[in-house]
Amino acid sequence: RDLIMVQIEELGKMVAQVIFNRNNNAAGKNPELIQTVFENLKLDQDFLMTTAPDDILRFLDSEEKSGILRLEIAIKTLIESSYLQPKNQPEILLRAKELLEYLQAHDSTFSLERVNLLNEIEERLKE
Repeated sequence: RDLIMVQIEELGKMVAQVIFNRNNNAAGKNPELIQTVFENLKLDQDFLMTTAPDDILRFLDSEEKSGILRLEIAIKTLIESSYLQPKNQPEILLRAKELLEYLQAHDSTFSLERVNLLNEIEERLKE
């Protein structure tokens, strides 16, 4: 269980680096970082875009019952991936919003960070 938590923490650091890079006009390495996160989660953007939320959670939960944390990282990575695909960004953000709402409904812990992400997505979609 400790190994899984360390892996999740490292993936979270990668996502934080992607966000930092985007906010500081240094997004050159972001495609590689995003791909690394997806590979470590053993999924890709297409899987997140086309698979039912229950099935995604079930897939991510198969290792050590840490699906909720893995799904949260996958959603954040999906959001960051949307910045690399401006043409597809609205569709990707709508899906990320749907997955975040699913996560809020199925996690026993309330997350203000998720609420803020949902608000950011709403604002981005209005642009």
